[in-house]
Amino acid sequence: MPAQAPAKGVNVNQMISRITRDQGPEFEQTLAFTALTQVSTPTSLRTDRKVKMFYLHFRGRLTNSATPGTYRTNTLLGTSMFSLIQQATLRGQHLRYGAQTPIVMRGEFMAEMMALMNPNYIPRFSNSDNGGAIVVGKDLVNTASHTNDVDFVIPIPTFPLDLSPSDQQFYSLHGPDWPGNLYFDVLCADVTACGVTTAQSTLSAYGSGGGSPSIDILSVRPLVSKALASQIRPAVTFRVQNFSQPTAAVSTGASGSGVKLGDLTVGKDTTRIIAKFGTAQTGTSAGVTAYASLSDAICTRFFVSLDNRQLRFQNANADSASMDYMMQFYGRTIPVGYRAIDFISGIGTGTANPKASFQSSQLTAARKFEVDGDLTVSATNISEFVQEMLLGRPALVTQ
Repeated sequence: MPAQAPAKGVNVNQMISRITRDQGPEFEQTLAFTALTQVSTPTSLRTDRKVKMFYLHFRGRLTNSATPGTYRTNTLLGTSMFSLIQQATLRGQHLRYGAQTPIVMRGEFMAEMMALMNPNYIPRFSNSDNGGAIVVGKDLVNTASHTNDVDFVIPIPTFPLDLSPSDQQFYSLHGPDWPGNLYFDVLCADVTACGVTTAQSTLSAYGSGGGSPSIDILSVRPLVSKALASQIRPAVTFRVQNFSQPTAAVSTGASGSGVKLGDLTVGKDTTRIIAKFGTAQTGTSAGVTAYASLSDAICTRFFVSLDNRQLRFQNANADSASMDYMMQFYGRTIPVGYRAIDFISGIGTGTANPKASFQSSQLTAARKFEVDGDLTVSATNISEFVQEMLLGRPALVTQ
């Protein structure tokens, strides 16, 4: 719980007993998947209550040609289908902070981040091969003239992952702060994101050779009354990829030690930074980015610096100790190609402490707050990193 004392008249016991309970995902809106196009919710998402999580639920069919290609693999997720959602953006007008964009992330990286930070969990995906039984966890098949009716979900928490249930409400999206002004933009890829050409596979509606795939948007709205919810003044959680992604530094910059990968945002407190390094998939359509493979050799040291000084000292060698440290945080092996710097999580089964975030809200734009690395440059190398941040400090308030 936040350290601030509750305001007079707030029944903390009643509040805690309610805010730690959720109800399942509720339907919001459906978007028609349109390849190589950004589609947006035509009307605002519901903002009458708190929202702890959004889900993007994709359903569609990939039909192989008589001479199909080979779908690319993803060692962490077990399938490349999550990359069909190229990017998702949550934006709106906040009553206190004005126009804000809390979420800007690539679809595949969203799913990977959830898998990295949740032991023994992969976001759900399934496939019906050529009209057969639906099999959960079945990857795309590349058999000639076969159909893949795929169904997958990408969860998007609106609070920093790994918080205790009693803390989550204080860092979740508070709908009434975004009255009638909260929208999702979804950038749709085409089949080239999955490693094949448009001549080798086509997209259509689920269970059909025609029409378009669909993206349902669902929300998880906690079981807390409007009266109690109004007494929680939350922080706003941001999860934003660097604006220049995929990072140009790993393909067009200079190899060397301490090369800047990108600037970090100031004015908000930083909870964690997660990155991904690999080689680009060839043959993708314009505007589509996918990883052909991942590598630990592209960035052998990953760190944050402030005014040209490392915030955490690491010698000029491989990140082995740093990554082992993060494995203990998340309770799982971190596969090749991923890097993480976490300011709020603790080793073991304990929950994260959001108050331990790095106080980058106190920095001005004149400070050099950035992500650096020891890099090996190649024309095919790409990377991306996401900065998770908090804006504001939560509290309990009177009506």
